[in-house]
Amino acid sequence: MSRARPPRLWIIDPSTKRPEGQGVDSILEGWPGESRLFMPALRPGDGPQPETGYAADGFVVMGSAASVHEPLAWLGPLAEWLGPLLTGEVRRPLLGICFGHQLIAHVGGGEIGDLTEDGAKRVGVEISELEGGRLLPGHHELRVMVSHREEIKRLAPGFRPIARRRGVAVDGMEHEALPVFSFQFHPEAREEFAGHAGLDLREVDDRLRADSRKLLTAFRERVLGDCPAPRD
Repeated sequence: MSRARPPRLWIIDPSTKRPEGQGVDSILEGWPGESRLFMPALRPGDGPQPETGYAADGFVVMGSAASVHEPLAWLGPLAEWLGPLLTGEVRRPLLGICFGHQLIAHVGGGEIGDLTEDGAKRVGVEISELEGGRLLPGHHELRVMVSHREEIKRLAPGFRPIARRRGVAVDGMEHEALPVFSFQFHPEAREEFAGHAGLDLREVDDRLRADSRKLLTAFRERVLGDCPAPRD
């Protein structure tokens, strides 16, 4: 008896200052297969790039202090690699988080701009309202961690908003036909992220953990549901 290969999840951590190790662990919590971590900003040349291919069953693009508008050496190849996932040339579940959320919109033809006129950063724990999405159907009010100074001003063609937060109209979005989902908030964030952001660690409470886990679990289940079935 032979079986299909184990499911594979690729995680792209474009952090520019330090790896988000605890966040990666949160994304992989309960993942039953193989995983690969890319850190294009901290390890120059560590893809993914177009020639890297798409030999995984799902992809996650995490947050970064970088802006999608910066002329960074690693950003162009990453954006080019994302392209086929947004056109449907390569059809795989994709999750974007914060910077990843903005990059998906940017590559897809949307517009990214400052959240406020003075470019101030918004950091804290807030409530995001999800409505009508395929990952979490129905209505959900999630307690989430946020840290961003830019936002999506205009959606890319083919995308629709599925979450909003006070003052943030597109706190989450999904493609109308492809398994592409993204969120401005940080469902992977825990104490490590909160500490670096200057937040009171008591903000990382049971509800935040449960709400964040709910969303990440839904994405992992989507990836596993799309994996090739075992072969006899």
